[in-house]
Amino acid sequence: MKKYIPFLFFLLTKVTFACECPPIKPISKDLFNTYDAIFTGRVDSVSACLTDGKSKAYFFINELYKGNLNQHQEVVFECSSECMMSFSKEEEWLMYATYSRFDMLVVNLCGHSRKFFNDPSQDYYQMAAQRSFEEEKQFLKTTLGVHSAVQNDELSQQQSDFKSRNEQPSGSNKLLLLLISFSVMAIVYFVTRKKKKKNDK
Repeated sequence: MKKYIPFLFFLLTKVTFACECPPIKPISKDLFNTYDAIFTGRVDSVSACLTDGKSKAYFFINELYKGNLNQHQEVVFECSSECMMSFSKEEEWLMYATYSRFDMLVVNLCGHSRKFFNDPSQDYYQMAAQRSFEEEKQFLKTTLGVHSAVQNDELSQQQSDFKSRNEQPSGSNKLLLLLISFSVMAIVYFVTRKKKKKNDK
Protein backbone atom coordinates (compact mmCIF):
# COMPACT_ATOMS: atom_id res chain seq x y z
CA MET A 1 0.00 0.00 0.00
CA LYS A 2 2.85 2.37 0.86
CA LYS A 3 4.20 2.32 -2.67
CA TYR A 4 0.85 3.62 -4.00
CA ILE A 5 0.68 6.59 -1.62
CA PRO A 6 2.76 8.90 -3.90
CA PHE A 7 0.58 7.96 -6.85
CA LEU A 8 -2.60 8.65 -4.86
CA PHE A 9 -1.12 11.97 -3.78
CA PHE A 10 -0.41 12.77 -7.44
CA LEU A 11 -4.02 11.98 -8.38
CA LEU A 12 -5.40 14.04 -5.51
CA THR A 13 -3.16 16.93 -6.48
CA LYS A 14 -4.44 16.82 -10.05
CA VAL A 15 -8.04 16.77 -8.81
CA THR A 16 -7.35 19.67 -6.45
CA PHE A 17 -6.03 21.80 -9.29
CA ALA A 18 -8.85 20.58 -11.61
CA CYS A 19 -6.55 19.52 -14.42
CA GLU A 20 -8.63 17.16 -16.49
CA CYS A 21 -6.40 14.75 -18.39
CA PRO A 22 -7.79 11.86 -20.42
CA PRO A 23 -6.67 8.39 -19.27
CA ILE A 24 -3.10 7.95 -20.45
CA LYS A 25 -1.98 4.72 -22.10
CA PRO A 26 1.53 3.27 -21.75
CA ILE A 27 3.83 4.57 -24.48
CA SER A 28 3.81 2.36 -27.58
CA LYS A 29 4.98 2.37 -31.19
CA ASP A 30 1.62 3.83 -32.27
CA LEU A 31 1.88 6.67 -29.74
CA PHE A 32 5.36 7.65 -30.96
CA ASN A 33 3.66 9.32 -33.93
CA THR A 34 1.88 11.78 -31.63
CA TYR A 35 5.22 13.33 -30.60
CA ASP A 36 7.76 15.31 -32.64
CA ALA A 37 10.64 14.86 -30.20
CA ILE A 38 11.52 12.26 -27.57
CA PHE A 39 14.64 12.47 -25.40
CA THR A 40 16.12 12.06 -21.95
CA GLY A 41 17.84 15.10 -20.54
CA ARG A 42 19.03 17.00 -17.49
CA VAL A 43 17.50 20.36 -16.56
CA ASP A 44 20.12 23.10 -16.81
CA SER A 45 17.88 26.01 -15.84
CA VAL A 46 14.28 27.21 -15.81
CA SER A 47 13.04 30.66 -16.79
CA ALA A 48 10.56 32.72 -14.78
CA CYS A 49 6.85 32.25 -15.38
CA LEU A 50 5.74 34.91 -17.87
CA THR A 51 2.46 36.82 -18.04
CA ASP A 52 1.16 34.45 -20.73
CA GLY A 53 1.42 31.57 -18.26
CA LYS A 54 4.34 29.96 -20.07
CA SER A 55 7.87 29.18 -18.98
CA LYS A 56 10.92 27.50 -20.51
CA ALA A 57 13.03 24.65 -19.21
CA TYR A 58 16.50 24.36 -20.71
CA PHE A 59 17.75 20.80 -21.09
CA PHE A 60 21.08 19.18 -21.83
CA ILE A 61 20.08 16.15 -23.91
CA ASN A 62 21.60 12.86 -22.78
CA GLU A 63 19.92 10.56 -25.30
CA LEU A 64 17.85 11.58 -28.31
CA TYR A 65 15.36 9.03 -29.60
CA LYS A 66 13.30 11.10 -32.01
CA GLY A 67 13.59 14.54 -33.60
CA ASN A 68 16.28 16.89 -34.83
CA LEU A 69 17.30 18.79 -31.70
CA ASN A 70 20.21 20.77 -30.31
CA GLN A 71 22.33 19.33 -27.51
CA HIS A 72 21.07 22.22 -25.38
CA GLN A 73 17.33 22.38 -26.00
CA GLU A 74 14.61 24.65 -24.63
CA VAL A 75 11.11 23.34 -23.96
CA VAL A 76 8.00 25.45 -23.26
CA PHE A 77 5.50 24.40 -20.59
CA GLU A 78 2.49 25.68 -18.64
CA CYS A 79 3.50 27.34 -15.38
CA SER A 80 0.35 28.98 -14.03
CA SER A 81 -2.72 27.07 -15.24
CA GLU A 82 -4.47 24.11 -13.63
CA CYS A 83 -2.23 21.85 -15.74
CA MET A 84 1.02 23.53 -14.75
CA MET A 85 4.27 21.55 -14.75
CA SER A 86 7.31 22.02 -12.56
CA PHE A 87 10.99 21.55 -13.39
CA SER A 88 14.06 22.03 -11.20
CA LYS A 89 17.75 22.28 -12.01
CA GLU A 90 19.61 18.94 -12.26
CA GLU A 91 16.43 16.85 -12.55
CA GLU A 92 16.51 14.10 -15.17
CA TRP A 93 13.44 13.80 -17.37
CA LEU A 94 12.18 11.59 -20.14
CA MET A 95 10.52 14.12 -22.43
CA TYR A 96 7.79 13.64 -25.02
CA ALA A 97 7.27 16.94 -26.84
CA THR A 98 5.47 18.43 -29.84
CA TYR A 99 5.95 21.60 -31.89
CA SER A 100 3.33 24.32 -31.51
CA ARG A 101 5.34 26.31 -34.06
CA PHE A 102 8.24 25.21 -36.22
CA ASP A 103 10.71 26.36 -33.56
CA MET A 104 8.75 25.99 -30.28
CA LEU A 105 8.90 22.63 -28.54
CA VAL A 106 6.09 22.15 -26.01
CA VAL A 107 5.29 19.60 -23.28
CA ASN A 108 2.20 19.28 -21.12
CA LEU A 109 1.14 17.56 -17.94
CA CYS A 110 -1.25 15.22 -19.75
CA GLY A 111 1.48 13.79 -21.99
CA HIS A 112 3.93 10.95 -21.36
CA SER A 113 6.81 13.06 -20.03
CA ARG A 114 8.11 11.72 -16.71
CA LYS A 115 10.73 12.55 -14.10
CA PHE A 116 13.40 10.18 -12.80
CA PHE A 117 13.23 9.35 -9.06
CA ASN A 118 16.16 7.89 -7.14
CA ASP A 119 13.62 6.06 -5.00
CA PRO A 120 11.37 4.00 -7.34
CA SER A 121 8.60 3.97 -4.72
CA GLN A 122 8.18 7.72 -5.30
CA ASP A 123 7.73 7.30 -9.05
CA TYR A 124 4.02 8.12 -9.39
CA TYR A 125 4.33 7.94 -13.21
CA GLN A 126 5.15 4.24 -13.12
CA MET A 127 1.60 2.97 -12.63
CA ALA A 128 0.34 4.72 -15.77
CA ALA A 129 3.53 3.94 -17.73
CA GLN A 130 3.56 0.27 -16.63
CA ARG A 131 7.37 0.49 -16.92
CA SER A 132 10.08 1.85 -14.68
CA PHE A 133 12.02 4.87 -15.91
CA GLU A 134 14.95 2.68 -16.99
CA GLU A 135 12.66 0.11 -18.62
CA GLU A 136 11.02 2.83 -20.67
CA LYS A 137 14.42 4.19 -21.74
CA GLN A 138 15.44 0.72 -22.84
CA PHE A 139 12.19 0.31 -24.77
CA LEU A 140 12.89 3.59 -26.60
CA LYS A 141 16.48 2.59 -27.37
CA THR A 142 15.39 -0.76 -28.76
CA THR A 143 12.47 0.62 -30.76
CA LEU A 144 13.72 4.02 -31.97
CA GLY A 145 17.48 3.87 -31.44
CA VAL A 146 19.68 6.67 -30.11
CA HIS A 147 20.39 9.58 -32.45
CA SER A 148 22.91 12.42 -32.37
CA ALA A 149 21.87 15.87 -31.20
CA VAL A 150 23.48 18.94 -32.77
CA GLN A 151 26.62 19.73 -30.78
CA ASN A 152 27.57 23.22 -29.63
CA ASP A 153 30.60 23.37 -31.94
CA GLU A 154 28.36 22.39 -34.87
CA LEU A 155 25.99 25.20 -33.97
CA SER A 156 28.90 27.64 -33.72
CA GLN A 157 30.16 26.52 -37.13
CA GLN A 158 26.70 26.97 -38.65
CA GLN A 159 26.46 30.46 -37.15
CA SER A 160 29.99 31.26 -38.34
CA ASP A 161 29.23 30.06 -41.87
CA PHE A 162 26.04 32.11 -41.93
CA LYS A 163 27.89 35.18 -40.64
CA SER A 164 30.67 34.83 -43.22
CA ARG A 165 28.07 34.81 -46.01
CA ASN A 166 26.57 38.02 -44.69
CA GLU A 167 29.55 39.93 -43.36
CA GLN A 168 30.41 43.43 -44.64
CA PRO A 169 33.54 44.10 -46.77
CA SER A 170 36.75 44.85 -44.87
CA GLY A 171 38.19 48.39 -44.67
CA SER A 172 40.64 47.89 -47.57
CA ASN A 173 37.92 46.35 -49.73
CA LYS A 174 35.61 49.28 -48.98
CA LEU A 175 38.36 51.73 -50.07
CA LEU A 176 38.95 49.78 -53.28
CA LEU A 177 35.22 49.77 -54.08
CA LEU A 178 35.07 53.50 -53.37
CA LEU A 179 38.01 54.20 -55.74
CA ILE A 180 36.46 52.07 -58.48
CA SER A 181 33.13 53.87 -58.07
CA PHE A 182 34.86 57.27 -58.19
CA SER A 183 36.82 56.27 -61.31
CA VAL A 184 33.67 55.12 -63.11
CA MET A 185 31.89 58.34 -62.17
CA ALA A 186 34.87 60.39 -63.42
CA ILE A 187 34.96 58.52 -66.75
CA VAL A 188 31.23 59.01 -67.21
CA TYR A 189 31.58 62.71 -66.38
CA PHE A 190 34.41 63.33 -68.87
CA VAL A 191 32.74 61.32 -71.64
CA THR A 192 29.48 63.21 -71.13
CA ARG A 193 31.31 66.57 -71.08
CA LYS A 194 33.23 65.72 -74.23
CA LYS A 195 30.04 64.77 -76.07
CA LYS A 196 28.39 68.00 -74.94
CA LYS A 197 31.27 70.12 -76.25
CA LYS A 198 31.18 68.26 -79.53
CA ASN A 199 27.45 68.89 -79.88
CA ASP A 200 27.89 72.57 -79.06
CA LYS A 201 30.28 72.94 -82.01
